[in-house]
Amino acid sequence: MRTAVYCVSKNGYETCLKIRNNVYKNLHIYVSQRVANMLNLESENVENLFVINERVPILLEKTFDKYDLHIFVAATGAVVRIIEGKFKSKDTDPAVITVDDHANFVISLLSGHLGGANEECRKIADGIGAIPVITTASDVGGKIAVDTLSQKIKAKLESLDDAKRVTSLIVNGENVSIHLPKNIVENDKNCAGAIIVSNRKNIEISKIIPKNIILGIGCKRNTPKEKIIEKINYVMETQNLEMDSIKKAASAWVKSDEIGLLEAMTELNIPIEFFEKEKILEVENLVEERSEFVKNQIGVYGVSEPCAYLASSKKGSFLVKKVKLGEVTISIFEEEIYFE
Repeated sequence: MRTAVYCVSKNGYETCLKIRNNVYKNLHIYVSQRVANMLNLESENVENLFVINERVPILLEKTFDKYDLHIFVAATGAVVRIIEGKFKSKDTDPAVITVDDHANFVISLLSGHLGGANEECRKIADGIGAIPVITTASDVGGKIAVDTLSQKIKAKLESLDDAKRVTSLIVNGENVSIHLPKNIVENDKNCAGAIIVSNRKNIEISKIIPKNIILGIGCKRNTPKEKIIEKINYVMETQNLEMDSIKKAASAWVKSDEIGLLEAMTELNIPIEFFEKEKILEVENLVEERSEFVKNQIGVYGVSEPCAYLASSKKGSFLVKKVKLGEVTISIFEEEIYFE
């Protein structure tokens, strides 16, 4: 987690050091020029220390989207004014936490659930011996919010509005079920459907999309991006899988300069990882349908299957071992979903 802390007082700087020493070893510390002069910090060559030579709101124009977590050792009211206009949406905003000047309280201020501010608030408080202050209704009531649930399994919410409505039911004491029917599928598997038994006319439903699909991709030289995107969409559709569930793609080292493949991944916003021959050979036993042609060309019996496996957590199973679609070959590995 990329983390920055800001302080404008001598006591605040001591708190910054305490946070770095006990919680975030790679913490970036931003200190006002006045404090830097007072403590002669610029001559000490402190690692990852930045002296603020401008107003903090102006500085935040450059840093707000650069970090995942911002910690302000300052009054909460002052921080509210400082970050005004910087935040956009709870699914994209970084987490913001305030700590008082004497490190008595750590307050989760912005992006408590999806941004992780609530969890980091507890972590910081534990590390510096302070009291965590968390005010989100679900946490205060000892209940879990839908967006917290999605974060814990590293998934994506299909709709923030749906999540708010269902979380509201949870907060207000309504019964909300998570559907993993034991008589239909195993508890650790994804559901394609659910049976809901209820006498309620209107039932709020929120869908969470886990990012647990790994695509292994092989393609002929000079395959255009349009063709690759078409085949990926086709395979995901036929497997009844959400495109947003794709965590990453993987291929062989010889495809690292394949323009069409790289452009397709960029357009689909899917990160791709390339594996060297030695790594593929280590798991070549996974390749059930071996290609002598591929072996003669690059020295391995297959690309999509072993690369999908190598890029995964290794915990899960193949939904598609290998499907040939003209110039493109695709394998799909589904990782197990787990709670942290």
